[in-house]
Formats: sequence, C-alpha cells, structure tokens
Amino acid sequence: MPYIKRNSDGSISSLSLSLNDEHLEHIAATDYELIDFLSFNNETELSKHALAESDKDIARVTEDLIHLLISKNIILFTELPPAVQQKILGREKLRSSITDVIDNFLIDDESL
Repeated sequence: MPYIKRNSDGSISSLSLSLNDEHLEHIAATDYELIDFLSFNNETELSKHALAESDKDIARVTEDLIHLLISKNIILFTELPPAVQQKILGREKLRSSITDVIDNFLIDDESL
C-alpha cells in the first residue's frame, strides 16, 4: 500500500510503500495523482508496484463482469475455456472459504 507525503501546495512530494512518520496518507495505487507523480519521477519499482495493484483491481473487475454475464444468462459458464472455468472455480472456493458464503453461479442442471 503506497503512502505519500505532500508539499505545502498539496501535491505529492514523496512516496513510501509503508506507513512511517513522514508518509502518513494512504493513497490507492490506481489514483491518477499517484500515477502522474510516478510518471513524472520515473520511479520504476514504485511504478511496477502501482501497476501490480491496478492488475489486482482489474482482475476483480473482470471476475465480477464474468459473474454478472453468467447471472444474466448472457454467457454460459460452460462456454468459457476449461482453464478459465478452473481458475474461476478456484477463486470462488478461496473466496467462500474466507467469507463462509458460497456464491455458486452455476445453474443447478449445468455441470462441468
């Protein structure tokens, strides 16, 4: 999680990957202000971290989109490639083990 320090004008002056005495404000890795700061300062490692955080967000959005398309019967789960089916089912199992809620989007008569 990135933390920032701001200048007197409110712009980001420095960045840290951990909370400390100087970097007290948390900022989302996908925040446009942070992306601009990283682009301007060309800090490769921090840019890679921000991109990785963004990838996590996009992965979740994609997963939610697939879930929505299936629940609206726009696509069938079985139409997805087998490797994608396995990855989605694996994530569903992991998520249900954390939340103790099974959100099975397969239709009762639909099987793998």
